[in-house]
Amino acid sequence: MVKSLSKDLRWRIIYCQAEGFTQNEIAKRMYVSEATVNKVCRIFKKWGCVKDPFICRVGRRKIFTTQDMSALKSLVKDKIDWYLDELVHEMEQRTGKLDVNN
Repeated sequence: MVKSLSKDLRWRIIYCQAEGFTQNEIAKRMYVSEATVNKVCRIFKKWGCVKDPFICRVGRRKIFTTQDMSALKSLVKDKIDWYLDELVHEMEQRTGKLDVNN
């Protein structure tokens, strides 16, 4: 399993590049490979951040869409005194998605 670099280390690479260090010098200073330095610099140049924003996230896929979230927001705004189980039941009715914990 590949360990990912911390966000702090990625920013340090960018700061060193801005100060005029070569990629070889940065790699030696940060104890990473030149390929890693090149990758971080390329991502920063393209996106303006140190991590590619379009790399998919690890974990469970989201089941709520933006329409579901707006429905939930309006429901919570209208029914401020409802209990959580009542909100869940109403959301199940509105979206057709069932609560897997029941």
